[in-house]
Amino acid sequence: MEEVLAGLFLINGTDVYTQYGAFLAEEAEDGNINYDSLLQFPDLKEQPKVSLQDEDGERTPDVIVQAYEARDITLRFAISAPDARTFLSRYFAFMRFLKEGDDGWLTLHLTDVGLQFRVYMVSSPGYSQLVPFGRGEVAAFFSVKFHEPQPTFELAAQTNE
Repeated sequence: MEEVLAGLFLINGTDVYTQYGAFLAEEAEDGNINYDSLLQFPDLKEQPKVSLQDEDGERTPDVIVQAYEARDITLRFAISAPDARTFLSRYFAFMRFLKEGDDGWLTLHLTDVGLQFRVYMVSSPGYSQLVPFGRGEVAAFFSVKFHEPQPTFELAAQTNE
């Protein structure tokens, strides 16, 4: 599994699978909830308009400038470990890493498609224990909600490795 997951998802340049054992996880084998969340375009900001009592309809600017609203992105992660202590160590370290960021900021980089997003962590709205503690290997799914104040949908700079 390491050959597949290593280097796929970077946060602030850190390979989160190699460092914390964390990876983007789907609900089903052919699922895409993480990419769906990342690639869903935000709403557009409402256009200025004036409604005058003695005119039909409303007045709007001659030139419409479209801009995105800020948006939230919720990603689903998983971590597994050979024992409870290793799992908890990885999980707590990963959540601290997300909370602290680089002055709070996180750059999410999907290397397989070359996209990056500048966000900060808002919450962790879900946790699901997959393999219980006390039985050897431990695994869990958990969700993390990020806020992207200025959506850009930028391709990451290419590197020649």
